[in-house]
Amino acid sequence: MFRKTSIPWPEGKPPSDAYCDDERRLAVLAAHGTDGMIDDPELQGIVNLAAKLCEVPMAMVTMVEQERQLFLTRTGIDVRETPRSTSFCAHAMLEAEPMVVPDAREDPRFAENPLVTGEPHIRFYAGQPLISAEGAPLGALCVIDDKPRPEGLTELQRETLAVLARSTMRAISQRRLGETAQEAVHMRESYLQRMIDSVPGIAWSADGAGNFDYVSAQWSELTATAQPRRLADWQNAVHPEDWAQASGAFQASLESGKPFEYEWRLKLSDGNYRWMLARAVQTPTTEGQ
Repeated sequence: MFRKTSIPWPEGKPPSDAYCDDERRLAVLAAHGTDGMIDDPELQGIVNLAAKLCEVPMAMVTMVEQERQLFLTRTGIDVRETPRSTSFCAHAMLEAEPMVVPDAREDPRFAENPLVTGEPHIRFYAGQPLISAEGAPLGALCVIDDKPRPEGLTELQRETLAVLARSTMRAISQRRLGETAQEAVHMRESYLQRMIDSVPGIAWSADGAGNFDYVSAQWSELTATAQPRRLADWQNAVHPEDWAQASGAFQASLESGKPFEYEWRLKLSDGNYRWMLARAVQTPTTEGQ
């Protein structure tokens, strides 16, 4: 089970070993729906600020996928992604603290990296890990310079990068929680619809103009006709002797807001009519009407 919560992973704590397994890690990453946050304005503002405060030409929010690292937002670099095999952030996301590389040419992990020997000629790198609520490493908020920085980051820059990374993770987590809530609503609606469709009677709802926005499956099963969309669509299924008074009573209920109750004969799929009792009550809308 994934921990669907807004409580962040503790700062200064490395990712959970249980979620460093790539299969589980990638499942958590997919659950965040981060592809939908590409060029997100809030994340772009974070990246721009990180670059400015750390005095570097490049900064980005990266998500490390199975074969690539995706830049959700970036500044100072045109490409949208790079191979995971060359990713600095794939190393940084596994750390408890920000990973700082003063000069990549002198670091055995990166000296032969194509991003060091070629464009964009990375020399200095600092990446703050982005870790999910479960403890799954997702990527990093990183700043990059094409010049070495033996002094690394100042204390203020380190602190700022950590704060901005928390804001980044909060934005990503809120998107996930929002999608989770929507999914729960859809599941609940689906469950209620299946429950209503299992009831022998015909359930329906209509707006104030008499347009039907829902008619349960029992209508089609009993009458073998398409579900009605307007009051006039009921006419062929209602006994001719009952139609005028029944439709008039329903229209009066719409206009007055009073409950509707009427007995009429409904034509079934075998051609025979059966007496039906129809009831309707007005329900408040989201506008409180």
